[in-house]
Amino acid sequence: MVAEAQVQEVKAENGIFEYLNKFCHNRADFAAAYINMHKLAESVRSAQNKKAAADAFLPLIRSGYSKLFMLPNDDILVIFDKKLRDEADSSLIRVRFLLHEDAAVRQADSLESAGVVVFYDLGREEVDFSKKVVAACHKSEKPAALVETRRSSFFNTSNRSFRRELTAEMLAKVQKIISVADFSSFIRRQAICAVIGKSAPQRVFEEVFVSIPDMRDSLLPDVDITANPWLFLALTETLDKRVLEIISRHDDGSLIGNFSVNINVSTILSDDFQRFDDSINGSMRQSIILELQLVDIFSDIRSFILAKTFAKARGYKICIDGITVDKLKYLNRTNLDCDLIKIVWHPSFVEVINEDKHFMDYMNKAERAKIILCRIDEANAIEIGNSLGINLYQGRYVQRLLNASLSKR
Repeated sequence: MVAEAQVQEVKAENGIFEYLNKFCHNRADFAAAYINMHKLAESVRSAQNKKAAADAFLPLIRSGYSKLFMLPNDDILVIFDKKLRDEADSSLIRVRFLLHEDAAVRQADSLESAGVVVFYDLGREEVDFSKKVVAACHKSEKPAALVETRRSSFFNTSNRSFRRELTAEMLAKVQKIISVADFSSFIRRQAICAVIGKSAPQRVFEEVFVSIPDMRDSLLPDVDITANPWLFLALTETLDKRVLEIISRHDDGSLIGNFSVNINVSTILSDDFQRFDDSINGSMRQSIILELQLVDIFSDIRSFILAKTFAKARGYKICIDGITVDKLKYLNRTNLDCDLIKIVWHPSFVEVINEDKHFMDYMNKAERAKIILCRIDEANAIEIGNSLGINLYQGRYVQRLLNASLSKR
C-alpha cells in the first residue's frame, strides 16, 4: 500500500468523506481516532502542541493507509487501517505525554478514559462518526445529525466535493421556486409492508417524502444543499410546509390516508401545521403517521412532548425514525409514547445482536409488532428480521418485491 502521508486542514467535512469514498471502500477494515483537543485546557491546546500531536502520528501515516485531518474546532482526526491499531496506540502514548499538563489527562489512565480520544469502528459506527465530524466542522450537533438521518447519507457522497456549498442567497432562491413550482414532481412514495417468511409483501401504509437528489438536480445541480446544516434545516422546514399543502389540497388523489410523512418537531408546533390540521377531514387524521427523527426529538425533548401531545390528541400516530440497532437499548418506546419505531438496517445488525446478550430484552420492551426495519436493500435483512419477530419492512428491496407481486395480479 502507498502511504497517504499528507496532513490536511479541513475547512468543511467534504474532504474527509471524499477520502473515505476514495480509499476506504470496505468500511469494516477501517477505524478512526478522534482527539477532542477542544476539551483540553487552553494552555495545553497551543498551536505548538497541536502540531506536535499531529507529528506524533507520522509513523502511523507512513506505515499504511492512514490520514490525519486538522479540524476547525482544534480537534484532530486520524483514519487508519484496523491492522495498524498498535501503531495508532503507540502514537497516542506520545500524544498523552505531550498533553500531560491538562488535569483530566494527568489523572486518567489513558486519553480514552479521559474522554480526550474516541475510537470509531467505521464499519459499525459510521452514523455517529459522521455526526461528530460535521458537528466539528459546523460547530453544531443538531442540524448535522438531521442532515444525515433525515435526508441523506454522508457516506454516499460520490460527487459531493465537486459542488458548491449552499448559501443563504441560494436558499432564498430555492425557497421561492419551491413556493410556486409544481412541487408534486419531487414527491415520492415508498411502501411499508408486512413480510413473513417467503410470502408476498402486503402493503400496510406508504411513506410520502421529498426526493432531495431530484430536487437538487432540477433546481441547483451544481450545489451541495446539505453542506451547510443550518441552511439545510431551514430548507427541510420549507419542504415540510409544501408537503402539508399538497396533502391538504389533495393534489394527489392517493393522499387520502394510510400514509406517513417525515416532519420536523418545529413544524408540528407551527401555524402551518395548524392550518393543515384544520383543512383535512377529521377521520383522515387517524390514518396519518407523523415520522419524527430521533435526533430532532432529543435536541429539544420539551418541544417534542408538546408536539407529540398535540398531535396524538388530534388523532395522528407518531413514529420515531432514525434509530440504529445499537441505540435500541437506550430507548423506552412506552415512555416516549409513540405508536411505531423505525430501526435502520445495517450489515452490522447481526454483530450487535450476537454481542449483546440483552438484545432480545430490548426487542421485547420495544414490542416487535410496533417495529419497522427500514432501508432494506437485501433479502437476508428480512430473514434476520423475521427471526427476531419483526414483520414490518421498508426499503428498495421490499418495494421491488411488492411491485413484482402486484404485476402478477
